[in-house]
Amino acid sequence: MIRKLFLVLFSLAMVIAIVYMLGPKVEKQELIVHYPEVPTRVNELMDYIKTREDTVIGLKEGNEAYIQWADESNPRKTPYSIVYIHGFGASPMEGDPVHRFLAEHFGANLYVTRLPEHGIRRENGMEYLSAQALVDAAGEAYQIGKSLGDEVIVVGTSMGGALTLILASQQPDIKAVVLYSPAIRDNGGRLEGLFSPWQQWIMEKTMMKNKVIHQNREGEKAAYWSEDYHMNAYESLAVLLYSMMDKKTFEKIKQPLFLGYYYKSDEEQDPVVSVPKMLEMYQQLGTPKELKREKAFPKSGDHVIGSSITSDDWEGVLFETIDFLENVVGIPPSPKFQQEIDELIEANSMMDK
Repeated sequence: MIRKLFLVLFSLAMVIAIVYMLGPKVEKQELIVHYPEVPTRVNELMDYIKTREDTVIGLKEGNEAYIQWADESNPRKTPYSIVYIHGFGASPMEGDPVHRFLAEHFGANLYVTRLPEHGIRRENGMEYLSAQALVDAAGEAYQIGKSLGDEVIVVGTSMGGALTLILASQQPDIKAVVLYSPAIRDNGGRLEGLFSPWQQWIMEKTMMKNKVIHQNREGEKAAYWSEDYHMNAYESLAVLLYSMMDKKTFEKIKQPLFLGYYYKSDEEQDPVVSVPKMLEMYQQLGTPKELKREKAFPKSGDHVIGSSITSDDWEGVLFETIDFLENVVGIPPSPKFQQEIDELIEANSMMDK
């Protein structure tokens, strides 16, 4: 009798184990960036971007991708262009005004991308997102950058930083890489659970309504950050980070690289992404020591360090990035803005003292 009971319990345990192991889960992927053909002529390129953004249903005002020309009166290719890639659930404003001021300082054309499914007000926000769509959008942004400048500098925030790293690992021609709070891993590693059986299903049933999480936002955060996140958005982010943010990717990166992040103490640091993982990535880069620089911004007070909406020290982020691009990468400033920036740096230094 006891033997039969044991066999029944054992068989039941085996069935439960098999059902668990065969349960639905997210799979990691090898993500290869695709590079579409984009127009190279000024007018055609502007029409290409405008037409695409104008046809997006539900696109919020001020969230569209755009080009900032070094000389609006005479748009033409510049020696350098800057491409900005924003983060998860964000929009072009996430890097504003740092990306614009960088471009002005160096006399560079600027392309500020809008990633797929972002900047849109829709109840099923980001339902049609995928990790492959994200990396391909980064590839398109790079192609546009090449149409705008002889050499391309890529700046990325958070998830945009992860996309920038993937891009740099597959495009050695990138002139320089600037990372603000790059998402190497989410803080706490909660997304890793999606790769275990049934965890995605449990998340959908316990945390979501119709597979969507709604985040209430107010003011400018509501205007420029997403409020509705479909399960596919979290799956896409998880695949991107846990498939590609590893030593294999980082060792391929040889370009000059700047890393900026929020860290004041163990208690006061980036609450969204992992600072230790950022620093681990920094050590694993193939970039020579003399061509890379990392800097904590304790006064920024927020994960998003380059936006005037969120950061208390976006000016410091701007100045440190300018110093890196000038003195490490060797990019000359535009004479038009050099005097103004020197005065701002001097004023900022006096305030610190």
